[in-house]
Order: sequence, then structure tokens, then C-alpha cells
Amino acid sequence: MEKLVRQIIDSLSAVPRPKNWVLKLLSLLFALFLWYFVVGEDKVDMNVTIPVEIVNLPRDLIISNQFKKQLEVTISGQRSLIRGLTEQHISRSIDLSKVSPGTLVIQHQPDSISLPRGLNILRIQPPTLTLLLDQLIKKELSIKPILVGKVDKYYKLDSVVADPLTLEISGPKAILGKEQILNTSSIDINGLKQSSVKQVSLDLQPEIADLIGEPIIAVRINILELKKEIKLSDIPVEFDLASAKKTEAIYQIKPPTINITAEIPQRMIDNQSNLKNLFKAKIKPEALKAGSLKLKVLIEFPPQVKILSSSPNTVTLKIEETKRLKIKR
Repeated sequence: MEKLVRQIIDSLSAVPRPKNWVLKLLSLLFALFLWYFVVGEDKVDMNVTIPVEIVNLPRDLIISNQFKKQLEVTISGQRSLIRGLTEQHISRSIDLSKVSPGTLVIQHQPDSISLPRGLNILRIQPPTLTLLLDQLIKKELSIKPILVGKVDKYYKLDSVVADPLTLEISGPKAILGKEQILNTSSIDINGLKQSSVKQVSLDLQPEIADLIGEPIIAVRINILELKKEIKLSDIPVEFDLASAKKTEAIYQIKPPTINITAEIPQRMIDNQSNLKNLFKAKIKPEALKAGSLKLKVLIEFPPQVKILSSSPNTVTLKIEETKRLKIKR
């Protein structure tokens, strides 16, 4: 037996060997391994998401409709190759360099997406893409504040000013062509008694909101108090007797009363039984001497009241010395 084995070994040793047989043997083994890896790996069908990329859109055009920006693609091939797609940034590129305004329907063909060798596209969902191409325009739209409710009954709404007054919007002509005004959300002014600034959003149509988002507008609401012009007559002119304490005199004021025209808040008119009590007419001489003094009439009144006119503006104070203090009118 041992002799037989030795004869076989000697026979194999006698077979001539090619040059670099070890290197060729390793190459053969590597080729067999690679064949097994490529051919022997299971082929699978897998769904992947591929983005849609719009390129070369003319500057004077805009896509006016919402479209699906990702495709569901079913790919067949080795699992490892399909998984490697995420690192290769595969996309469906659509060139719009030669388009014109209107409706454009694009077919998604398997050859429209470039994939590595060994991978095949079985299905694309959705199979088509519809784009509505419109002329791009700029338009300045006025902002209109929308008010609800009423201010307090003793006040009135003077003015309402939005800041900014207008907004410039870029968008499709089909959407912006007929738009002239942008309304604000409702602003409640019920019972308001003073001017204020409200921060409000705009009440936008969905297609306009898609263009400009949700801007906040400052609305200045100016409120004025209701006032009425009133004419009052025979308001007595008073003499400050403090300066006459050390002097016994008789004095006479001519004329003894004045007339006033004033602007008075309506709430004071409603709550005051005698409007003359709101005013005090006084004269204040610097010194008391016998004779006649022409003095300016000083009027005291509440700060909410506005004096429009008074007559006369001056009166004459006549003074006579006497043993006792008397007032003559």
C-alpha cells in the first residue's frame, strides 16, 4: 500500500507545471469567489424613493401646481447594490429649458433614471408628472384691516392704518391676476376706549399663503373721544379777595359775566347737571388802588375740555376806598 501511494505521488510530481502556477491558481480561486458573490447572491425586488429634480426652469415662468416631488421606484437586482443607491444620490432629473406656459405631462420611463449596472427598473409610481407652467409676475397688493364690534359709546373710530400698507408678491399670473386686496384676520374693537396697535395675521387663500407664508401685520387703531361744541353764557367773573384783606374798598366788575364756547366730551355732558360748573372765570390784580383797572380774564377748566372762544377777554375793575369791605355788582 505504501508502495502504491508513493508511486502515485511520484507520477504527479512528474507532471510538468506551468510558470507562475501558484499565482494562476490564486486567480482561479478569486474568480470562483467573485462569481459566487455576484451570481450566487439572491436577487430581490425592492421599493426605493427617488427625488424629482427640476432643472433649467426659465426665469419668467413658475410651476403653479403642487406636484409629487418623490417617486416610488421598484428595482430588481442584488440586495447590496440596491442598498448602495442611498449613497449615490440617484434622482429623476427633468429639464424645463424649452418649455412654454401651459400644461406639461411628463412620462417616467425606466431609462429616465440612471442606475448602476446590474440593476433594473420594474415600475415607477406615479408613472406621469403633470406640471402647470404659468407666467411669473410681481404685484403690489393693498392690505385691508377687518374690524368687528364697536368702540365705547363715548368714543369714535378715527382711522385704521396697516403697517405695511401693501405687500409685493411674486407668483403665477393665474393666481395673482385678479387679486387687489389682502384682508387681515378679524380685529375685535368692541368697547375700545383708547388708541392701540394690534399685531394680526392675514386671512389668505391657500394658494396665496403658499406664496408668502404667514406674515404678521401691525394695525394702528386711532380712537377719539366724542366731543360736542357748547355755548355757555353768563359765567360770573370772580375777584380773588385774598389781595384785598388789608384794604377796605368797594369794587365793581364790568361786565360781571363772560360767554364761553367750548368743546366738551360727551360723557361729561351726560354726567354734569350744570355745565357752567366746569368753568371758573377769575381776575387777579397785582395791587388794589383806587381807580379803574383793565384786567385779562383767566379761565379754569378740566384738561379734557377745549376752549374755542371766550368773550369778552378782558373786564374793567373799578375800585373805591371805603371804611368797610363791600361788594357791588
